[in-house]
This record gives sequence, C-alpha cells and structure tokens, in this order.
Amino acid sequence: MALVILLSGLAALAGCAPAGVAFPPQVDVAEIEPSGRAAKPPDCDMPVLRTDPLGDFRKVATVEAIGNVYATEKDVMPALKRGACGTGADAVLILASKSQTGETLTGYYINAIAIVYGKRRPSEIEGGKATERYRIP
Repeated sequence: MALVILLSGLAALAGCAPAGVAFPPQVDVAEIEPSGRAAKPPDCDMPVLRTDPLGDFRKVATVEAIGNVYATEKDVMPALKRGACGTGADAVLILASKSQTGETLTGYYINAIAIVYGKRRPSEIEGGKATERYRIP
C-alpha cells in the first residue's frame, strides 16, 4: 500500500513540472595555448565576431556552449562569453551557432574560438629563445 501511495505521489509531482524545463547552459573550455593574460571577470564585455579579424590574432582556447532544446542563441551566448572571459581573451570568434537534434547532442550549440590580438612575442617562440634577425648591408 505504501508503494502505491509513493508512486502516485511521484506521478503527481511529475505532472506539476513544466513541459519546457530550462536548465542553464553548459560551457566547455579547452586551452589551445596560454593567452599570457589574466582571466577577466565573468561579466566582462567580450566582443563576439562572426568573421576573422583583419589584424593578427592568436587562438588561445576553444569554447563550446550548449543549451537545452528550447534555448536560443540569445540564451546560450552569455554562458559562452563567461567561458571566454576566463581565458583572458580579447574576443570570441563564432565557428558554429545552431539548434540541433541528434544522437549525441540535442539543444542549442555554439562552437567558438577565444582569441587574443597580436602576434606571439619572440620570447614565446622556440622555447623562450628570441630569434635572431639579420640585416643585409
């Protein structure tokens, strides 16, 4: 009898849950190379690019964010920006932004690269050895 009451109570609770329960977006950050910069606050003003910048830049991390099936880019973007801010990046470059349903992933997905502007410093090249420059007379 107690089992029947427990099961009917669980069924009643399940019926009260809204159909489109929204869970917060999840973010995965994987470092490509050190940015050489301190992490920025989670609410930093991170520019979002859709095309490569014109100047020199380095890719410092991949940042992926996924929201639930009811999410939109607007819902997932703040989580993606928070992840990029943690890398010390100057901007985030969007590679893919789409709603998808599949065997391994269902929801709104954004794949991006955190970038810093400029070239690598000579001290970062060849294990810390600056390259020599030759001038022809």
